[in-house]
Amino acid sequence: MKVGSWFITGAVCALVTVVLAGVKFLQISQAMAVMESFPPPSESVTVIEAKADVWEPTRLLSGTVRSPEHLVISAEMAGRVVELPFKSGEVVPEGAAILVLFDDDLEAQRDALEADLNLISTQLKRNKILEADSLVSQDQLDTLSARSLSLKAQIAVLDARLSRMTVRAPFRGTLGIYPQRLGDLMRFGEVLTSLTGLNPYRWVDFKVPQGLAEVRVGDTVQIRDITGDELGVATVIAVSDAFAEGTRTYDVRAQLTASALRHGALVQVALRIGPTENLMSVPARSVRWDPQGAHTFVVVEAEADAHLPHRASLRRVEVRGETADRFFVRGELNPGDRIADQGAFKLKDAILISIQPGATQE
Repeated sequence: MKVGSWFITGAVCALVTVVLAGVKFLQISQAMAVMESFPPPSESVTVIEAKADVWEPTRLLSGTVRSPEHLVISAEMAGRVVELPFKSGEVVPEGAAILVLFDDDLEAQRDALEADLNLISTQLKRNKILEADSLVSQDQLDTLSARSLSLKAQIAVLDARLSRMTVRAPFRGTLGIYPQRLGDLMRFGEVLTSLTGLNPYRWVDFKVPQGLAEVRVGDTVQIRDITGDELGVATVIAVSDAFAEGTRTYDVRAQLTASALRHGALVQVALRIGPTENLMSVPARSVRWDPQGAHTFVVVEAEADAHLPHRASLRRVEVRGETADRFFVRGELNPGDRIADQGAFKLKDAILISIQPGATQE
């Protein structure tokens, strides 16, 4: 009787266990079926074709624009301003007076010396006539000759000082802005303004670090503005023979036609530092990085029963150069490969891809 009771209890427990297991199995099967009905994860991107391209390894250096005709106008003598013939920004003819300082006192001194010189010259001429009759001594003639030479020297000194009271344009150019007015007192060495010639050529001076590249006269460099826009190609016209001790750089001067560049402007100099390479060109946003380095995602055909027709295939690349919006790479890419462009940052290897209708091609 006791054994029968235990048997019945065991059978009931086993039956309950089997029923519960069956119910749970049905629930799990239904849940798996529902999950399988969901589409696999995917991302929407645009695609673009990788293309073969040529890259010249370059290094961007800072350069300064110089005008071949540029002059800083300053006072060589202290004096009061009596003439400013040209206004700020006007074009000044060659040889025209730009700044005139008060010089009446120097002119008066010169006139007095000229009068003394005329008198000495007259006396000297008369005494030379009298010398033939031995009516004057040689000592008197020597004194008058020395006095004449002294006056001529003093007049030459005043002429030099007078020449410094007027500043003339050595070339035709555009006058800069100046704050001085008529009647202002200018000190020795005080700057008035600048004069920039109308020469269309511009020099670009830059420094090349030791070991970066060997630049020679006749080489060409590309000039860009500070935002990276191209301004033109300059030809090297001078290279320094010595390195600067503090920076271990040597000076280079290049010339280009760019009259719009202002003297003193900062520009970028793209210096070639290696041979030309045949690489692949891709949009900058198509290149991604992970701990193993740079990579792109190539769009490949998915298997026949896949939810979407395309997958992303991770391809390792090496970035060799870049421009504002493109990278030059080499690695596991071929010309014509379709790579993810917009939305590439969302991808991972083998994920399904939905290509947007607005995909671009190159």
